[in-house]
Amino acid sequence: MSKLSFGLAVAASFICGAVTMSLFQSDPQQQPQTYQQQFVEERIAQAPEQQATAVAPVINKQVAEVNSDSSAAVSKTELEQQVAELKLQVENQQAVIASYRSSAIPPQQIDSHLDELYTLLEEQSRDEAWAYQVETAMSDFLIMADLPVQPQLSVSTCKSSVCQFKLLQPEGSDDLPSHYWRNMTDKMMEQSWWKQFKFTSTTSSDDSLTIIASTE
Repeated sequence: MSKLSFGLAVAASFICGAVTMSLFQSDPQQQPQTYQQQFVEERIAQAPEQQATAVAPVINKQVAEVNSDSSAAVSKTELEQQVAELKLQVENQQAVIASYRSSAIPPQQIDSHLDELYTLLEEQSRDEAWAYQVETAMSDFLIMADLPVQPQLSVSTCKSSVCQFKLLQPEGSDDLPSHYWRNMTDKMMEQSWWKQFKFTSTTSSDDSLTIIASTE
């Protein structure tokens, strides 16, 4: 670098420094005002964030209360629906019980009614189509039912409205399980073809079961 260039650079540096100093000294309030303005602007910028931070817990609490109230309302509605359904089920069961009671035969009349059924069984003419259908349904039931032992169907007689069946323990088989006849009749009464009978009487012993049923 030449001496002339070096001198010019030094002079330029001196002039820049002087100008800079004059700018700072010309208005001593300028720098504090700039800092103050910047501080105010920062506070203004921070105010919404601080307000949001302060308000957030209150909003969250209100939202939680609303959600809690909504959950309580939903739970109450569900409980009311369940109670209404249970009441309807109880009413239906009561109607079924009332129907059974109205159609039930008093105990003192059962023996006489059985005598009438046995008389009908002897005197009625046979409805071949209906009788064959019921007798076949009984035979199929005993074969298809899930029974620990298949009983022997010794009597299967139907007329036009009355049927008689007698079931025996198979020869050579061990003693039948406890409640065998009761479990078998429960399954039998669930069959669609059996539900046509309005009256049923069963008499059982350890090795036999006699059934008489009537559609009337």
